[in-house]
Amino acid sequence: MKILVQKAKTFSAEKHSHQLRKHDNAPYTAHLDAVVAILKRHGITDDVVLAAAYLHDTVEKTDTSVREIIDTFGTDVAKLVYWLTDDDRGNKKEKKLLSAWRLSRAPWEAKLIKLADLVDNTRHIVEHDTDAAPQYILEKKQTMWMMADEEGDRLTRLPLFREAMRNDAPEAEAQRRAG
Repeated sequence: MKILVQKAKTFSAEKHSHQLRKHDNAPYTAHLDAVVAILKRHGITDDVVLAAAYLHDTVEKTDTSVREIIDTFGTDVAKLVYWLTDDDRGNKKEKKLLSAWRLSRAPWEAKLIKLADLVDNTRHIVEHDTDAAPQYILEKKQTMWMMADEEGDRLTRLPLFREAMRNDAPEAEAQRRAG
């Protein structure tokens, strides 16, 4: 693993060290590792993108500031993290709409990270919280279609976009087909 990516992985592991993933109490870093693995599986290997993927939740979910990301990782990584960080003001509906608007205008690389994030979050929520899954899927698709409205076919033709658009966990789908 290249130096920038390893540095981001180590930094995010330290920042999220006491956090557990909702629903299954797995270490939060399992989500970050999964997002990076999804990007790599789709051929995305740029160090800045992978570093930002490891850091995409640090400003939102830890005591990390964008300034700290800039100082530690530079403006290219910090820019992507900034675009992926949700504002915590307003009610849930307002936050989701503002997030979708922001992501629709985000740089291409931020959109790729968000798609990988959605793939992993969908898998996790469908497997561990079937009651919340339908609402999550509606919100996810709103975000994705707003991104697609800005990017058009460039985005919707991506296998990563199609994977993120799925409504179920890939493992569950594979088991249904096999069994």
